[in-house]
Amino acid sequence: MEHPCQRCGSAVEDSSPFCPGCEAPQIRFSEHEPSLDAVVVGSATVAPAPVRVEDGYSGPQPPTGLKLRPALPSALNAGAIAAVLSALPLGAGFIFALPLAGFLCVLFYRRRSSAEEPSPGAGFRLGAVAGSFGFVFFVILMAGEMVGFHAQNEPRDAVIQAVHQAQARAADPQARQMLDYFLTPPGMVFIMIFGFIFMGITFVLLSGVGGAISAALLRRKPPPA
Repeated sequence: MEHPCQRCGSAVEDSSPFCPGCEAPQIRFSEHEPSLDAVVVGSATVAPAPVRVEDGYSGPQPPTGLKLRPALPSALNAGAIAAVLSALPLGAGFIFALPLAGFLCVLFYRRRSSAEEPSPGAGFRLGAVAGSFGFVFFVILMAGEMVGFHAQNEPRDAVIQAVHQAQARAADPQARQMLDYFLTPPGMVFIMIFGFIFMGITFVLLSGVGGAISAALLRRKPPPA
């Protein structure tokens, strides 16, 4: 077979390295596409490496920082529920109401931010924020109830009764004398402040525990590899 010379255009046989007319070297390049077929080496057959195609898994994303926009309304709603349940005359019902509020706070957050899976640590923080809001709402509810029912002296009467009961159980005269301090105005103020601090910590911790449990239980597991 023949081919034209690149310089003068004369016909040159494919086996000839030079053009007979202008003696230009005949250098030809051929394109070669890689083959995906199996390659035979000796007596072994080497198959082409498989190409892995990632599936479109859209499961839970790795835990990141909490987003303020879905976290704030979730904590407010859960805190309001905690305050209402704690204000009901159910004795120690707040022990169950506060973890429930933390649980609901994480649930609300997951619904508002469906692409994110909060970790148990993030769930604890969500529950703690809900407990903080719940404590504020609870104090407002109690203050409104005392003003509305003219029961401003009920906390003071409850403190006095508790001190008298403690004095009745105390056999040491010196201990009963020390308890008399809490019947004075400074003692009353101290008990009120201590009670508010203790109640606030209880709201935060119990709600945080409920949030951590909720995040651990509701967290979806990725599919097996």
